[in-house]
Amino acid sequence: MSGATGLLVLQLTLLTHSLPVKHLRYLDWQRSMSAGVRCPERCHPEQCPDLRRLLQCPAGRVRDACGCCWECGNGEGQLCDPDHQVGSSFYGRCAEGLRCRVSHRHHPDDDPKRVCVCARQEVLCGSDGKTYENVCQLRAAQFKLGDAGRPTVAHHGSCKAKPVITHAPRDIIAAEGSDVIFSCEVSSYPLASIHWRKEGRDLLPTDESNTAVQAHESPQRFELTGWLQIQAVRPDDEGVYTCAARNALGGVSASARLQVLLKDPQLTREQQRTTDAGYDVSTDEVDEDDEDYEGQPSGYMYL
Repeated sequence: MSGATGLLVLQLTLLTHSLPVKHLRYLDWQRSMSAGVRCPERCHPEQCPDLRRLLQCPAGRVRDACGCCWECGNGEGQLCDPDHQVGSSFYGRCAEGLRCRVSHRHHPDDDPKRVCVCARQEVLCGSDGKTYENVCQLRAAQFKLGDAGRPTVAHHGSCKAKPVITHAPRDIIAAEGSDVIFSCEVSSYPLASIHWRKEGRDLLPTDESNTAVQAHESPQRFELTGWLQIQAVRPDDEGVYTCAARNALGGVSASARLQVLLKDPQLTREQQRTTDAGYDVSTDEVDEDDEDYEGQPSGYMYL
């Protein structure tokens, strides 16, 4: 072996040992990166990556474009080479159960991008109690966890779960006469219902009230967003408002405070001196089987 050849072998060895697993698919063992290169007449397994280096592929492994070597497959949403492209590779191939499709999110002026999309769009409940949008997400979780506690399919459809507040209402400081809106986002299955209370007592809206409530399903599956609008706030609107969500499995709630700044300048200055401390949610306002939301601090929204 000449000195130049030995040096090249040493460099390739160091390269393969230093690259993370996720980059292995970019090592072109059997083909050129340029388009139009044909596959070899005969595969050379000795030139393929060591299979032990592919054990931690996030989405599993697939055969390369020539069908000669194993490589890490691309996961859902990743860029990919067309499924039937043979001989050349750039982004890599999609993992098992995924198809390379043109993304609908690309700008009309840009070249269309292909991404991996799960061939079977069916919601599954895993044995870990988590809901997976499709079998590809479940399979990715299995590869991530390995043999230790890897989830299986418990049943088709979503896992039943009590509500969880994903976005809690925020505290608001508003000028007298302005309009305010509290919002609350809840995730659950079966889908929860959202109700609003003031100081833990009044169900809103009430008769002859300046309040209005709305709720509709969010783009995310099994998520519901609720709003409480208070028009032309008055001093007696000041207080703590609670978003309460419930389904057959339980309930959860989160609260936020409304502070009204009066038009009288002197009263306004006195009020501003009392806004240093935030409001702590009281568990007395929730039903016995409800959970109080203890998420991120709400902060203040000035209107």
